[in-house]
Amino acid sequence: MKSRLMLTAVIIIISTILFAQEQGQYRTVLPREKNVFVNPSDNEFMIKAGTGYASDPGKFGLDISLNYLYNIDPVFVFGFEGDFFWIHWKSKLENINIAATGASVNAKTDLYTLPFFANAQVRFPFLRNKIHVMPAATVGIGYAVMILDYTSDDSEGTKIYGGLALQGFASAYYRMYSESAVDFLFDIGYRRLDFK
Repeated sequence: MKSRLMLTAVIIIISTILFAQEQGQYRTVLPREKNVFVNPSDNEFMIKAGTGYASDPGKFGLDISLNYLYNIDPVFVFGFEGDFFWIHWKSKLENINIAATGASVNAKTDLYTLPFFANAQVRFPFLRNKIHVMPAATVGIGYAVMILDYTSDDSEGTKIYGGLALQGFASAYYRMYSESAVDFLFDIGYRRLDFK
């Protein structure tokens, strides 16, 4: 009885070892290369700072943007964007008749704009090795809130507006070192805000 149990145990152990070796011959492990797109659920977070030009007051202002992007694949990207755009300007209105005094009015205005966008982007990663940047084109649609805060010699107030927001811009992603995972991003484009 003991010899049969011993023989059965030896056969199980030998067959397990042979089976494991046979399976190992056909198994391949592919290591993930660094900074190579593998997972379609790779996400990106961006912080942008720059300037924008408001055509109505004819002024440049501070523009800060936070972006969340979802990479569908290396070419097509979808995401959301929230911005803060601030313009400050002063003006002097000459010869305003305030209570028949003929005094001038000094006015200060702060314009705060908070647009939110859903963006779709097309990237061209195959051009990075040829021209050293990765170009991209983005279009977005969303909603914007504008807060107009003004102060003058005789009045002050705050008004709030809202409306449709559209944008389109071209980008260039620049990587200082090919093994780095950080890109510097340069954007230029147009934004239309329709307030009511």
